[in-house]
Amino acid sequence: MGGTNIRCAAVSPSGRVMLLRRAPSEAGASAPAVASNIAAQIRALEDAARRRGMGRARAIGVAVPGPLDVYRGVVMAAPHVKAWRGFPLRARLEAELGRHVVVENDANAWALGEFWRGAARGHRDVVLLTLGTGIGGGLIVGGKIVHGRSGMAGELGHITVEPEGMPCDCGSRGCVEAYASSSGMRALVARRLGARKRMPAQYLDRDGNFSVRAMTSCARAHDRLALETFSIAGRYLGIAIASLLNIFNPDLIVIGGGVAGALPHMRKAMTAEVRARAFVAIAAQARIVRAALGPIGGVVGAAYAAINPVRRQG
Repeated sequence: MGGTNIRCAAVSPSGRVMLLRRAPSEAGASAPAVASNIAAQIRALEDAARRRGMGRARAIGVAVPGPLDVYRGVVMAAPHVKAWRGFPLRARLEAELGRHVVVENDANAWALGEFWRGAARGHRDVVLLTLGTGIGGGLIVGGKIVHGRSGMAGELGHITVEPEGMPCDCGSRGCVEAYASSSGMRALVARRLGARKRMPAQYLDRDGNFSVRAMTSCARAHDRLALETFSIAGRYLGIAIASLLNIFNPDLIVIGGGVAGALPHMRKAMTAEVRARAFVAIAAQARIVRAALGPIGGVVGAAYAAINPVRRQG
């Protein structure tokens, strides 16, 4: 479930995507209406799968953004669905579908997808960072996703990297999201230009919106401001990664999302901070790699969550 689109997939028990559909998410509608739209897309996908002889779905998993009480299936807040505030999404979907539903955080789902079928396959200790409009994260320790006491662990975009730094959409300051996400980079460029200057046209997409992809093209052409912005973003990303390495000692740091295409321009500053701040023995063992599944990572992980449902411990 994204702010613009819903991706629905029929996924085999081995993790192969057999059928994929996309539809508008209608995220600006009322809380029940957004949930009803998800249910409608699930039914449409299952109908299409039956027509292809795939049979009935064995399990249903739904990946959504925002802090989520995974044990109760309650969305506490969602950046793309303003109406979801303490919304009982799982109960609503189960009522509409007449089926058991597993609800998981979208970044956790992506981490599970990469763990099951992607870049982290064969590894048991993994940190995933998704760099997009914001920064999400998923933690896999000992082959299991870390949910925490109320199922909301893994808000890795809000690791503080500069205590009195740039304001973040979460209400705090100096989060890594405020520097290494697309919204953070846009703010860095705007700050560098000052209030009187417009965003350079070459940094905008066809709709006139700031685009990290467009700025990456400028960086390849040795645009000074683009390179400077990526260096700053890479520095703060490296600070956050060094902390994650020291805390979790993972096999892999996996980086995905729309901003990950800019990694070649961020890597030098990022690597310098990791080497300066992480324990040498830990940093030497871990690898930082790109995610492998791209836009299907979330649906593959949602399927994994559905067939391996989490149970509250204790």
